[in-house]
Amino acid sequence: MSFDQLMIHYMAPSICGIKPANLFSVSEAMFCRKAFFQWKKHLGSHGLSCISERIRGGRILILVYNKDWIETLLLQKDVSSYLEKKGYFANEKGSLTAEVSANFFIQLKERLRCTVKSGECFPHEVGIILGYPLQDVIDFESNCGKNCKYCGTWKCYSDVYKARQVQALFRECSSLCSKWFDQGYSLGKIVKTYKKVVQAA
Repeated sequence: MSFDQLMIHYMAPSICGIKPANLFSVSEAMFCRKAFFQWKKHLGSHGLSCISERIRGGRILILVYNKDWIETLLLQKDVSSYLEKKGYFANEKGSLTAEVSANFFIQLKERLRCTVKSGECFPHEVGIILGYPLQDVIDFESNCGKNCKYCGTWKCYSDVYKARQVQALFRECSSLCSKWFDQGYSLGKIVKTYKKVVQAA
């Protein structure tokens, strides 16, 4: 796979609007800085943002996300309460607001850096913005990643039936978008085609 093929495959659910964010890594040898910034520009025109961070093992971590969707997630009371306990910024009333949601990404990126510099634990709270159920994120941490009921895109500890459905949807989306990209479809055409497929289903 080329770098561009990896990008479209792993970020497909986000560009098609069925997932708030996608997180994946590529080797430093595979990472193309010029292509990454071209993708960043294209994604911006579709309401998406992306950041990259060098991590351990000679790899680059890439996060593609829908800022508006994530702001909505961060404003949910149970999510903001969880993040406050994890040390993220809060306002005077004790709840995360849209005005400080940008700080979430600043802190998250710094925590990702810390996993490289000091070997600290990976910030598993990132699962929230990836669209994983909050309870699964909490249970993953409390179980140290063990004892899950189902393991796929994420480790599920609660609703296995729903997790299987959602994860199958993600896989199908990635497969279709990869196929269309290889056929020469532009980013915009991929998004439009996926929406037509969903509407016709």
